[in-house]
Amino acid sequence: MKIFVLRDDEHSERVKRGLYNELKGLDLTKPKQVTITEYKEDKTNSQRSTFHFLCGLLAQETGNTPADVKEAIKQDMLGLKTISLGGVDREITRSSEEAKRDEYSLLIEGVYIEATSNGVILPILEIKS
Repeated sequence: MKIFVLRDDEHSERVKRGLYNELKGLDLTKPKQVTITEYKEDKTNSQRSTFHFLCGLLAQETGNTPADVKEAIKQDMLGLKTISLGGVDREITRSSEEAKRDEYSLLIEGVYIEATSNGVILPILEIKS
């Protein structure tokens, strides 16, 4: 699987040529599927480590486990999704692994919101891009 990111910038013509060449070279004896979606930047390692660190601090302050704090924040900020398991629909928390950069920012914000509502003051951390 190849991913091409199309933008309106100086590299767009080169990317379009690469995409065109890729499409031209496809073996169409078996059907292929092309999907175009809005591009969302992946979360950064800094976001991921900041989220987990803050969940750990909040857990210490509230007497919960970091995993439980993380789960609560994910439910609040990412919501639930429905899966079918053995023919039974079940709601589960959306995984933070699927979260992109903007959603991970929401997760971090959610930790601060939850901390404030529990009277906990967390340090303001700089998140590197």
